[in-house]
Amino acid sequence: MTHTQTGLDFRDRGCAQVLAHTPDSWVAEFEQQAAALLRDQGSFTAESVVSLIGQPPNHINAIGAACRAFAKRNHLVGSYEKATNPCAHARVIVRWKEGCQ
Repeated sequence: MTHTQTGLDFRDRGCAQVLAHTPDSWVAEFEQQAAALLRDQGSFTAESVVSLIGQPPNHINAIGAACRAFAKRNHLVGSYEKATNPCAHARVIVRWKEGCQ
């Protein structure tokens, strides 16, 4: 590790790596459903998208990577809440919505 590398650098490289091994069809489906929820409900969580399309076929980290890429590209802002899926044990998740323009 060099002194100029940060945790954000490692996160971004990890996201890029997992997405490189995720089928394009799953990422496209994730983005379509996220966009539909954003349009129809004003916000979405990765949890809500995955409940519609299912888990990624390669690795669970693809969920966060696809969500982060979609949110960044669309200039979305996040707020935090507890997951509603009982299997998630009320962990904190991000709800994404459009920011002030």
